[in-house]
Amino acid sequence: MLIALVHLRLKELSRKHNLEKAKKLIRQAKDKGAKLVILPSLFPSGNMFEIYDNDKKLRSFIKNLAEKIPGNNTDTLINLAMDGEVHVIVGPILEQAGPKIFLTSLIISPQGEIIGKYRKTVLSEKDIRLGISAGKEPVNVVLDRKYGIIAEDDIFSPEISRLLAMGGSEIVIGTMKALGKEQQVIKHLAIARTIENGIPYLIVGESIEDEEGEIIGYSPTFITSPDNLISKEAEEDDSLLFVESSILSSSKQTSLTYLEPIINGLCKGVKKIKGEAKKRSASTMEEE
Repeated sequence: MLIALVHLRLKELSRKHNLEKAKKLIRQAKDKGAKLVILPSLFPSGNMFEIYDNDKKLRSFIKNLAEKIPGNNTDTLINLAMDGEVHVIVGPILEQAGPKIFLTSLIISPQGEIIGKYRKTVLSEKDIRLGISAGKEPVNVVLDRKYGIIAEDDIFSPEISRLLAMGGSEIVIGTMKALGKEQQVIKHLAIARTIENGIPYLIVGESIEDEEGEIIGYSPTFITSPDNLISKEAEEDDSLLFVESSILSSSKQTSLTYLEPIINGLCKGVKKIKGEAKKRSASTMEEE
């Protein structure tokens, strides 16, 4: 299956403008034979959490964009998949579920059906401060192959990738929010996860420009593989990065039987450490 990673130069809060650019690129991807298109974080607005320091402004942004799934944002994304006649993986978007707000990635079929949903598990300090809730577990989706889905800060957690590998993921697909600095660290992290698990990673970043057209945030779009590390990278804004899923090979299968006793042992170790810390805290309070 031919997969198209879409790297967009998103204009700050210009949803209509960004949507039109995406439609054009999805048509181009379809014409090239792509069956799966991956769109960036918080499309079509773009994720500006790490760009702005003004939490009050960001909370207003979240309040305005968070909605139930399905909703207006979801309908827009469904229409993109149906019009382009492709599977679409997009997100995370802001999902309102009762009193909680999640950062949720969606997998949408060419027929407009939501066939998978993943709530971001690993939150940044800013996510937590802004009232975002964490999802509970990683998600795999089966298309032509078994794909693991991650979002943004999940790449910082080796545990998430390990669980996906144990669940049989052959390729991991993820998005990364725009960053103000240290963008290259994302590539190093993806390479580390690829080496640890022997699984290719497809990461879609984004560029965000302000009203004057100046880039204020950026994250890279690239592909890693166990053999070539960084095998492909998008170099231009508003561009497509293509890869055929059949040529992305996993170098090994992660054995659940082998890892289960190790993970159980580590979990027991964590409980022991927490128990000892609790005892020390109680002892300190008694002394005071």
